[in-house]
Amino acid sequence: MVYRVVWFKRDLRLHDHAPLAEAARLGPLLCLYVIEPGLWVQPDMAAQHYRFALEGLADLDAELRRLDGRLLVRVGEVVDVLAQLHRAAPFEALHAHEETGNGWTYARDLAVGRWCREQGIAWHEWPQFGVVRRLDDRNRWQREWEELMAQPKVDLPELRFFELSWHSDLSPQPAVLGLDPWEPPQRQRGGRRRALAALDDFLDQRCERYRGHISSPLSAPTACSRLSPYLAQGSLG
Repeated sequence: MVYRVVWFKRDLRLHDHAPLAEAARLGPLLCLYVIEPGLWVQPDMAAQHYRFALEGLADLDAELRRLDGRLLVRVGEVVDVLAQLHRAAPFEALHAHEETGNGWTYARDLAVGRWCREQGIAWHEWPQFGVVRRLDDRNRWQREWEELMAQPKVDLPELRFFELSWHSDLSPQPAVLGLDPWEPPQRQRGGRRRALAALDDFLDQRCERYRGHISSPLSAPTACSRLSPYLAQGSLG
């Protein structure tokens, strides 16, 4: 059966997800997330980020299961995982958002693009944030950004899932990925449900204290929106 792979990175949501919507419009799909050891050893990564991501994955998988699908989670470098998947069940296209990450994620995306070209697989990327890739003139940035921000929210069409006998890998413990396993006692938890709860709490109550309390180190932790981690992950979509 012809199918397409939707590769989730920091965009752990079904809402307003252009790559997912386009893949669904074209036929059956498989939803994939890869726990990349090479990513988690980067100096800007920590165990709290990893646990936050795992909580987002759990929410995403639960949403997919309500639609009679699932999220396939594999451990390894992305090109290796895609190659294994393609050998087992060839797919015709890979859909994903561009990632606004670090130099490592940018180089990884370039490597994925090279692999897709070598295999004759269509590689579709969609912009998600204000970073404009391959910008040859800085004066073009504002126009590109405004056009992106003006686009309507993407509605989710009916999803048809490709059935694969593979099971998800067990998520490694942080120490296995080279992360210090210490967890801050007040670490913010991930997932779309918590993101929406934080948004509602801020709009209904905490925003009243924002202007006067945001500049104080004593009150800022509760006066601020606490939405940045969810926006970085894409949970709010």
